[in-house]
Amino acid sequence: MRWLFIVAGVLAAFWLLGQLRVGAGMEYRREGFSLWVQVGAWKIHILPLRKKKRTPKIKKKSSAPRPLQPEPLTQRVGGALAYVQALLPVLLQAVGRIREKIRVDKLELQVTVGGEDPADTALRYGQANAVLGALWGTLNAAFDVRDGHASVRIDNVTQEPALYAAASLTLKLGQAVWMGLYFGFKALGTLLSVQNRKKQEQQLRKAA
Repeated sequence: MRWLFIVAGVLAAFWLLGQLRVGAGMEYRREGFSLWVQVGAWKIHILPLRKKKRTPKIKKKSSAPRPLQPEPLTQRVGGALAYVQALLPVLLQAVGRIREKIRVDKLELQVTVGGEDPADTALRYGQANAVLGALWGTLNAAFDVRDGHASVRIDNVTQEPALYAAASLTLKLGQAVWMGLYFGFKALGTLLSVQNRKKQEQQLRKAA
């Protein structure tokens, strides 16, 4: 009976791990852009990157033989296009499924307008509200937004419009792993079928 408890404990641990939410977040303001990856309550910042001092590299003359003439561009593009055309339905299906599972935990948009002329400021305020309203409706219709806020602010000191945007997207780890495996195997099968078809076409050309 002990092995039943062990199996149940392992399954419960995998289930709890699958409920962990992973995702990414971004923030854009006039000073710059920041990006981070989120795993549960932990955030790993990716951008902005710290600038590293680069030491100049001395180019050495290579005595290696000249490389063979590359494959013509038309053949390379044609071969890649066959793979892209075959993978496009799988990619679109994956994007649709991921969009359904993604949860927008935070979405904030703020547009700042201003100017010396009150009439121009009022006109810009109305235009910004119209554009922001249309964008906000589209985003709320496409995603499950839990905490969202959109506003237009007037700042008479600012001569040029400014945008502030912040978003945090997450989905369950179990859902991400399942979709990755499902669509990964599906894409692999598609690539193998295209490769086999291309080999058969080459064999037919050689036989002709």
